[in-house]
Amino acid sequence: MTTLRWLGVLTLVTLTWEASRVEAQMRPQVNVTPLGGGLAGGGFGIGGFPGTGLAGGGVGLAPGPVGVNPYSLSTAPSLNPFLGASTLGTTLGGIGSPYSLSTTSSAFSPYNPYYNPGLYTDPGVGIGYTFQGAAAMTQAAGQYHKDIQTARILREQSRQSAIETARRRIEFELWKESMRPTYAKLREAEMAAELDLIRKDASDSDITSGKALNVLLRSIQSVGSTKLNRGPQVDLAESTLKRINLNGSGAAGNVGMLKGDMKLVWPEGLSNSSLDETRSGVTRRLREAVRELKDDPDSQVSKDKLNDLREYHKKLTNYLNESANELSTGQFIDARTFLNQLGGAIKALADPNTGKHFDNTWSAKGKNVAELIAQMTRDGLTFNSATPGDEPAYRALYQALRSFEAGLQANK
Repeated sequence: MTTLRWLGVLTLVTLTWEASRVEAQMRPQVNVTPLGGGLAGGGFGIGGFPGTGLAGGGVGLAPGPVGVNPYSLSTAPSLNPFLGASTLGTTLGGIGSPYSLSTTSSAFSPYNPYYNPGLYTDPGVGIGYTFQGAAAMTQAAGQYHKDIQTARILREQSRQSAIETARRRIEFELWKESMRPTYAKLREAEMAAELDLIRKDASDSDITSGKALNVLLRSIQSVGSTKLNRGPQVDLAESTLKRINLNGSGAAGNVGMLKGDMKLVWPEGLSNSSLDETRSGVTRRLREAVRELKDDPDSQVSKDKLNDLREYHKKLTNYLNESANELSTGQFIDARTFLNQLGGAIKALADPNTGKHFDNTWSAKGKNVAELIAQMTRDGLTFNSATPGDEPAYRALYQALRSFEAGLQANK
């Protein structure tokens, strides 16, 4: 019985050893040589051992006759490289398993919070860290200076952008001013539209008020007095020019009522018998004032005559306003027009240059339109409104000026 028990134990030991040998033969092998050796023809050292290498000159492990299997699941320290105290770790310069959970200071594990990289204890590793720190500081210094220069470039670009923005703002303001309608541009456009209307068909009120004549006058004068001979020959009758009222530069009023024999035609709205004395007083004072000016064109009308005329004009105006409801529309308009002309005559008599109307200085002269325009341009004269009886002469002169202006514009 005892013999059979020992025979069973021996058989079990034999089978166990045979199984271990077969398993070892099937594992990849690694040869480890402390000095001067290599791993199956390798050329890359491990753990600082010179001459140690891996098979084929690359990084890897090659099968050999003696070694360990890095993928073995054995818990024996000499066969499992994932244990901190393995024979492989001890053989390779004490590096140990990088995956070891050992807390000993000799284990080189990047996952071990207690491992010592050898910065102060291992000169081989410490000097590498020193060079790495110096290189990092040099790189940081270079990056600092690069950032400074980049900041300066960006600041200069910002300044240039500000200058460009200011230039464009000025250009915008100039463009805005050029597009803004100024008074001169609006006035020029208004005058152009007015001239176009007058050329085509002016209203009778524009003609008799002198507005249409003055618009054509300005258009002709804009060509230049030296180019008047380029216009057509348009003759003017002397009888027509005698009925045209002119005004000097800055002169006030209208002397149209003071021309001729001074026979005033009173409107029906001012023909009431209660105004007989007022009407006669107006006629008397006007004739006296005109006589003074004809005798001495450089003289001025006396103040007492002017005051009497103003008082008569005021009395007639008050009467017309009070009797407006008793008059027809036509009667009221005729009376108002007459009073406006009388007021213009009184203003003209108060002007110190009124005598020029009676010595033919401010009279319309010329055998044709070109001569009339030249004389008016030279003396600074413009057309004044027509007085009762002057309307036909104004219409005739309008047609003459219209024809001359059209021909002159075509030949300029």
